[in-house]
Amino acid sequence: MVAYHEGSSGTATRINRAFRVTMAWQAAASVAIAIVAGVVAGRQGFLSALLGGGIGVVGVLVFALVARRGAGSSSSAVRIALRAEGAKVLVIVVLLWLAFVAYRDMVVLAFLGAFVVSVLLSGLAFAVSGDQLNSSRV
Repeated sequence: MVAYHEGSSGTATRINRAFRVTMAWQAAASVAIAIVAGVVAGRQGFLSALLGGGIGVVGVLVFALVARRGAGSSSSAVRIALRAEGAKVLVIVVLLWLAFVAYRDMVVLAFLGAFVVSVLLSGLAFAVSGDQLNSSRV
């Protein structure tokens, strides 16, 4: 993932847009999976998929917030990115644990399917070229 960098307002804006695009892709995919899961498995399938995808979205949000808070010189970018990634993983693990413990009627296939797609999209979204980010309306 890309860490937040205050080198120029253009860079900061582009990175902020990347986080927004990432979360929009994750949310859209989660809703699509939830609709399919709802048709196949009913209300609990729908809710399970939304919860699984939502955990991935929260992970990207945590990454963005930690990276933004630690923004500094470009020489500290790797340290900031590692700290943000660690915070993201910790939050995701805790949320996964809470979901499995608290949600007794979870449809595991829908939950894990949406979660995996959401996490994969969090990494793929940063592969989007600058031109695609600039043309995005998110």
